[in-house]
This record gives sequence, C-alpha cells and structure tokens, in this order.
Amino acid sequence: MIRKRLTRYLASGLLLLLPLAGCAAEPVELQASTAEKLQSAVLGITEASADGDFTEAQSLLTAMQANLRTAAAAGQVSAERSASIQAAINLVTADLTVQIEDAAVAAEAAAEAAAEAAALSVEQNAENAKEAAENAKEAAEDARDAATKAAEDAKENREECQDDKDRVKAGACN
Repeated sequence: MIRKRLTRYLASGLLLLLPLAGCAAEPVELQASTAEKLQSAVLGITEASADGDFTEAQSLLTAMQANLRTAAAAGQVSAERSASIQAAINLVTADLTVQIEDAAVAAEAAAEAAAEAAALSVEQNAENAKEAAENAKEAAEDARDAATKAAEDAKENREECQDDKDRVKAGACN
C-alpha cells in the first residue's frame, strides 16, 4: 500500500517535471534539459523504491533535491514550479523515512526472533543431551545388572557342577 502511494507521488512528481508548452516570449517554467535530469532522477528513485532499497531511494531523492535547488538558482526552473516539485519531494521523503523506519523495526524483530530461536535450540539440545545421558546411565545400570546376574548364574552353575561328582571327574567344572 505504501509502495503504491510512493509510486503515485513519484508519478505526480514526473508530471510536475514535464515542461509546459508555451510561447517563447513567456518565461520558462522548467527548461527541457533540467526536466530530463529531474525525470531521470525520479526514475532512479522509483526503481530503488520498487526494489525495496529505500536508503538508496532516499539518497537519490536528496541528490534530486540538490539538483532542483541548483537549477532554481540558475533560473532553469521558475519559483512556482520549483515549489511544486519540492512539495512532491517532501511527500516522497516522508514516505521513504517511514519505509526506512519500518524496515529497521522489521530487521530488529527478525534479529530478536532469530536470537529466541537460537536460545530455544540450545535449550532443546541441552534437554536432548540430558535425556541421552539419562538413557546411557540406565543402559549402563542394565548392563551392570546383567553382568552381575551373569556372574551369579556362572557361580551357581559352577557350584552345581562341583556338586555333581561325575562332572568333576570328567573335568567339566573348570
């Protein structure tokens, strides 16, 4: 929506830059060469804005404003025409300032969201590591219990074997 409004202001600025047809005896409101330079600047500003490069658009707008002042001082633009072009520049400058501020707020919000996501990821990784450690501890305890049971079973089997004299004589109870 704001881009549409910005484009509308820029288009209005273009219309203001078009030289007026008139008699040669009348004073020139805007010389053709100056109009071309200003129209070229408007095109650059429009393209930068459409690309979302509001800082570049603002820089180009500042340069356009300086060129307008220079042209007005040189008599290439009438005072009335210069004032109307400056009014359009002021509107576009205000919109660009809002766009730049909104972009800064959005970038800050994105950075905060990324930091929160990273913190949650670290927290989740810590929880996963804790759970893995608990699982490893349980597995170690199970292995120890199994080894203890195997040792007890082996001891019991050996005792049973030694109780059986025939097996002892056969050398089966080593």
